Amino acid sequence: MENKAIELIDKLVDGWSDWDSRRDYYLEVLAPAIVNSSSVAKLNEDEQKIVDELRDLLSTNEWYRLPALIRDRRDRESIRASHKARLEEQGWGKGYGAQRREDERYEMESRLARYKAAEENRRLDELRQVTKQHELERHKTEDRDKLAARKSKFLARLTPVLEKNFLDADAVFSTDPDSDLYNDLKTDFVVDWVKRELGETLDREQAAAVADVGGNIQVFARAGSGKTRTLVTRSIFLQRHCGVLPSELLLLAFNKKASEEMKNRLAEALGDRLPHVMTFHALAHALVHPEEELVFDDAGADQMGLSREVQDIIDEHVSSKEHGNCIRDLMLAHFRDDWERIVDGRFHLTMDEFLAHRRALPRESLKGEYVKSFGERLIANALFEHGVKYQYERNFRWDDFNYRPDFTIPFGLKGGVVIEYFGLQGDSDYDWMSTMKRTFWAERKEWRFLEYTPTDITQHGADAFVAALVQALRDAGVPCERLAEEEIWELVKKRALDGFTGAVRSFVGRCRKRNLSPDDVTALVTSHIPCSTSERLFLEVGTSVYRCYLKRLDDLKKEDFDGLMWRSVKAVRSGQSRFVRDRGRERGDLTTLRYVMIDEFQDFSAMFYELVDAIRSKNPRARYFCVGDNWQAINAFAGSDLRFFEDFEKYFSDISQHNIRTNYRSPKEVVESGNALMMGHGEPARAHRSDTGWVRLCQLDDFKPTASEWSRHNGDEITPALLRLLRVLLNRGLDVVMLSRRNGVPWYVHYDDGAARSSDALAQFLEHIRSYLPIEDRGRVSISTAHKYKGLERAAVIILDATDRSYPLIHPHWVFLRLFGDSIAHIVDEERRLFYVAITRATDSLAILTDTPAQSPFLTEIYKHAPMSPLSWETLPPVPSLDSPRLEVRVFNAYEVRDQLKDLGYRWDARAKCWLRAHMAEGFSLDGLLGQAWASRGVRIEVYSETGKLLHQR
Repeated sequence: MENKAIELIDKLVDGWSDWDSRRDYYLEVLAPAIVNSSSVAKLNEDEQKIVDELRDLLSTNEWYRLPALIRDRRDRESIRASHKARLEEQGWGKGYGAQRREDERYEMESRLARYKAAEENRRLDELRQVTKQHELERHKTEDRDKLAARKSKFLARLTPVLEKNFLDADAVFSTDPDSDLYNDLKTDFVVDWVKRELGETLDREQAAAVADVGGNIQVFARAGSGKTRTLVTRSIFLQRHCGVLPSELLLLAFNKKASEEMKNRLAEALGDRLPHVMTFHALAHALVHPEEELVFDDAGADQMGLSREVQDIIDEHVSSKEHGNCIRDLMLAHFRDDWERIVDGRFHLTMDEFLAHRRALPRESLKGEYVKSFGERLIANALFEHGVKYQYERNFRWDDFNYRPDFTIPFGLKGGVVIEYFGLQGDSDYDWMSTMKRTFWAERKEWRFLEYTPTDITQHGADAFVAALVQALRDAGVPCERLAEEEIWELVKKRALDGFTGAVRSFVGRCRKRNLSPDDVTALVTSHIPCSTSERLFLEVGTSVYRCYLKRLDDLKKEDFDGLMWRSVKAVRSGQSRFVRDRGRERGDLTTLRYVMIDEFQDFSAMFYELVDAIRSKNPRARYFCVGDNWQAINAFAGSDLRFFEDFEKYFSDISQHNIRTNYRSPKEVVESGNALMMGHGEPARAHRSDTGWVRLCQLDDFKPTASEWSRHNGDEITPALLRLLRVLLNRGLDVVMLSRRNGVPWYVHYDDGAARSSDALAQFLEHIRSYLPIEDRGRVSISTAHKYKGLERAAVIILDATDRSYPLIHPHWVFLRLFGDSIAHIVDEERRLFYVAITRATDSLAILTDTPAQSPFLTEIYKHAPMSPLSWETLPPVPSLDSPRLEVRVFNAYEVRDQLKDLGYRWDARAKCWLRAHMAEGFSLDGLLGQAWASRGVRIEVYSETGKLLHQR
């Protein structure tokens, strides 16, 4: 560093007269700001000139070390001045000081020389690095050129084989020196062939799966990734390019709709030279040709023959002396027993354990609600058994809060009894809210508030608790007389037997899929330890029904599909290989098959595996292509077993695996939400589309209905909230499907008194919602369970019930299938996959309805990795009535007349700081309103339309 630079640094620092008191500021703030040309460095004109000169004199390294140079220079000057002062005090005089300054200058110049040398070395290092990088780039270019030349030479040898003898290419090039290029070039070939011959585009993952024609192949195909296209294209490629005969190809599906879709796609490319395409059951039929009448269920075709046969046997059991009382007892016990408490003692869990466990075990009451706890079910059943009409979790408005007390028993013109079961005492937030609820009801004299806790049950027992509850209700004026057991049974009989029938059908189906004889089932039941009275009774009746069912099929010369499947396994193992179907128009032989392709392989079961294994025993050369998505395995209730997919290598040899992960169906945020839900459960999907889509978390507890909506729907909040959401989506030109976990919605819905009641709760809810929409829009809105919508898609999807009692739904009847290894853990895993299926149906927009205090734990997991935007309900305008429009009257500054307003049906809105009430628009008179006594007390009145437009103000 030149002397001039040292002088400039000294001059700059000398101008900072407050250096001693602000040393840290100059070194840590101002000097770095000067180096970085930051606006923080506010310099006067003289200082700026010094800095400009320094920038020209200092090297790059010196400039960036300016704060350190200032510090060193200033510290040295300080030490020198101090030392000089001491010397002068001791009489050394000025001569010594001059010499000392020369020494210091020499030392500083030496240090700067070292800095320069270091800077020069650094510059040389940079030069060497740049030279090295250029050398690397040159080598890379040479390597690319060599690789391109190598590929070109290899491709010249490979292409003729791929063109003329694709199926032998693996063997020809397995030991080739350039074999590391083989799979990529083979994939390129398939991409080009499909584009050229079919006019379609495959991505590289799809093409790699199509190109792999050796060994047994498993394909993981995420939702919307084109699994059917991949499977069908592979079949076309094998037939048209590889010369595989149609008779040597077999495509298998699990349902007729899927097989028809594959057949139609194949026909577009192959005409009438189609390979064998059928369901597993169709193959079994073509092998066995049963003379018996086949019974099966096909809801889409209104064919429920199997269920009718089971139902006939159940009806016989219900009406029999031997089993009738047993069925009644088991169903009533099932609705009353808390089997989990009986088995594991979990009713007395610690707070943390209870909070973790309570979500998983919804209880079903005698009335049919899914309640949250044993205590709530005890109360619900007590009310039901004593003929008390109640509403479970009905809506109340608590300022801006949507409050749903556990049980509401209205009577009189207004008011009644409210019962709260405080089951989570000990949690500070919960206890605080309990106190607030007590205060809320204390202010409403027309309501009697009753509260209970688990201690009320454990200290005195369930019977004493119910007796005390009944007495409290009587004291409040509620008539309570216990119904006879037969009366209770008659009230629940239809619903209970429907549930029982479904459980028995599942039991029979599980036994059939395992090919169990009645004696096998008896032995299995004998070795099983039931967890409750109801499970023990069910296994007794279920075993009897199964025995009678098999005998009935035999007596009536009928057969079900499961029996047909097992007969086909036996036939193939006995040497039968020829199959004939479609009245002889289609014939085939299992021993001549070269390629077997299985769709939806995640739905495989032991029964289907046994048939495949039988085929392999007769035809070892056949190769299997199994495509599916383990994230969409949702049919365990029907006997599917995911182990065949997840442990593929245990059941097939010479395997290779492929992932096709690109979702072409859904926008980016939908794909990311699905991945977040399934984090840690396998390879994530990849979004093809760059648009984010419209994904919203709709928290119903944040929804605030207008006075008009509250009046029109009588406290039902799900209906106006959905109407707002539907209106926005329909206006964007999107068709909408509403998906529910079960056949019903977990919200309070006010149906019109004249509306016809339906056994199909979802169909009834759909008609209810459609009745508020214009006729032209009604057909654009549909509804389904999540299970039934697998394989389908819609522009906009609304998940109706992302709550902890729907996802996961641990149906109380699951306990009847513990015999077959069902467990809560397995059910929760499948529920997660079902939620994934629901999410990934959306091609444009996804809305997920939940309730924050009771949201699904799956949503909590999604938030960790893919936060969702909450819906602001205020941005969605209320939907006006199709007929009988209403007006909303808002009254401000009305403290003195609040009691009169309450009596007139107005309610306080804490957010808007006003009193609200809806009036029918027809016949409404503003003058009549202003003429009321309360309106002359200095209040401000505003009148709005249903859509929020201000009409009048005074």
